[in-house]
Amino acid sequence: MLRRGKPTPERRMLARAAAVLAARIAAGFLVALALLGFGTYRVVLAEQHTQAEQQLNYALAYGNPAAATPCLWLFVVDKGNVQHPQQSPAGFPLASAVADARVGTTPQQTSVTISGTQYDVVTERQGGVVRQAVLDTWYLQADLDHLVRALLLVGLIGVGAAAILAAELARRSIAPLADAYARQRRFVADASHELRTPLTRLHTRAQLLLRWKHDQLPERLTEELHTLVRSACELNDVVEDLLISAGLRSDPDRRQEVDLAALAAEVIEAECPRLGSRVIVMDATGDPGLAPPGAVQEAAAISARESPTTVRGAESPLRRMVATLIDNAISHTEPTGRIEVTVRHSERGIIELEISDDGTGFDPVDRERIFERFAQSGHQGSHRFGLGLALAREIAADHGGTIHAVGRPGEGATFTVRLPAA
Repeated sequence: MLRRGKPTPERRMLARAAAVLAARIAAGFLVALALLGFGTYRVVLAEQHTQAEQQLNYALAYGNPAAATPCLWLFVVDKGNVQHPQQSPAGFPLASAVADARVGTTPQQTSVTISGTQYDVVTERQGGVVRQAVLDTWYLQADLDHLVRALLLVGLIGVGAAAILAAELARRSIAPLADAYARQRRFVADASHELRTPLTRLHTRAQLLLRWKHDQLPERLTEELHTLVRSACELNDVVEDLLISAGLRSDPDRRQEVDLAALAAEVIEAECPRLGSRVIVMDATGDPGLAPPGAVQEAAAISARESPTTVRGAESPLRRMVATLIDNAISHTEPTGRIEVTVRHSERGIIELEISDDGTGFDPVDRERIFERFAQSGHQGSHRFGLGLALAREIAADHGGTIHAVGRPGEGATFTVRLPAA
């Protein structure tokens, strides 16, 4: 069930899904109603034409000019002598139709409008006599207009009822998904909370073991203990990230202000030992504000200008997102390649983080697939994508942002993260 509360990425996604589903149900009902109304209109119209044709043919065959039939008149032309009803519309009989009928015996049917009134006219020669039947179609058209108005009224009522019904059906259909998301958040939070204590104990005991008689331990064992301590610390960070992420989704007020440019500079500085001969150039542009710290080493040249590049969120997941994107750029760039990191404040209160490289790039058909967990590449080859970019997109989505990627094989790639400014 979609409970009211502060908007989160999941709530916004579920609301959009419910709105789309409701719109499709209402549109389907509207199409069905339109088809039913159109079919009814066509059937009634065809029935009216058949009825008018039958009345005209009966009047030609058996009618009498002196008989008074509502909306139906018969004219008989015999050698210039015209027999007609006492009250008949002006302009009849039609001289042109009479002249055409004298030439052939096939009934001539036509429609004419005189003084704003439409008439159906059938003219036929019977021996030396020309008979012309005239039918006023005003009542038929009035019935058709009443039908159209009734269909429109029923359609409006039906659309309103369909919208209400579709909204309720969409809400009921999306409710299990919302409940599944809530259960998933609770599971992540509970599992992460339960894992914190044993992981903390493991990390502490590994540190104590490393400090105990440190000088008497073999060098190989010391290295393994250092690795164990680092691994336990990394696992603690992952569990902490899961707890923070679950907390952010359920309570957006737990977010804090994070300078994205400063965060990117710190990540670049931490990655400097991996760069080798690669060059990273960082540029933070925008209005005057806080200046992110620069990081310059032999293998990295980082320049920054002052910029207000602050977003609201959790620092640890955001750091992991930036680190994933920079790690991806380093992994797919040649040892002498170049990586550009740009953080800017764009229009409409959006902070953009753009990471470009001149590395291997990717096929355009994979621009969305690379963000899927362990997805298979869409082009020829056995290349598979891992989990990092999928987690980076989830972190961006949790912070109300997006990640887009563009690239071509052998021409590098550009990843652009857009997050709401603080």
